[in-house]
Amino acid sequence: MITVWPAILEKNPHDIQQRIDAVAGIVSEIHLDVMDGDFVPNTTVHDPAAIAALDWKGLKVSLHLMIARPELYVRQWALPSVSSMVVHREAVTNMEQMIKLVREVDKQLAVAINPHTSSYAITDYLDQLAFVMVMGVEPGFAAQGFNSDVLDKIKFLHEQKPQLAIAVDGGVNLQTKWPILAAGATMLCANSYLFKADNLIEAYHELRSTDRTSS
Repeated sequence: MITVWPAILEKNPHDIQQRIDAVAGIVSEIHLDVMDGDFVPNTTVHDPAAIAALDWKGLKVSLHLMIARPELYVRQWALPSVSSMVVHREAVTNMEQMIKLVREVDKQLAVAINPHTSSYAITDYLDQLAFVMVMGVEPGFAAQGFNSDVLDKIKFLHEQKPQLAIAVDGGVNLQTKWPILAAGATMLCANSYLFKADNLIEAYHELRSTDRTSS
């Protein structure tokens, strides 16, 4: 089964709310990017209070912390709507501590790796993660082309732990989803493909479909 999460990266709460309103009733969970302008060369809303004040309409949130030293902010971001926290291996100096901190706030933990980070950087922690996220683009901006080199990373991680869910974020569309799925991923995060579509609902269902004839 293919899981599709609408990915939201916006610079102000009003625009995030508009995205939430657009997908409410279609999905049960969204993927929210938080960027600090330090770890990545872009900034989104990164105030937990502003995020908590939004009307999430019952949606769960996979919180993608694209920030430097995420271990310092785990408690601030442990909002009721957050189901999982995704941190970047490149930003974490002590993974054991990170795992402990996220467990203490009763959230699931996922680890993301950038296109040029070796899969070996996270293999020691796979048993302790809810899922892993392979970035299909360099993090920071939407509407980038998919880096097909990451398909080998997905295959490797899937071989290491076949039952572990693998998500892909960046460059996801109807054409790239097939090699992504064939490599072993089951979760797709999509921003531009969904929110720039003429019909968001139709685009969402097309991305979830396993019927190649519909692509």
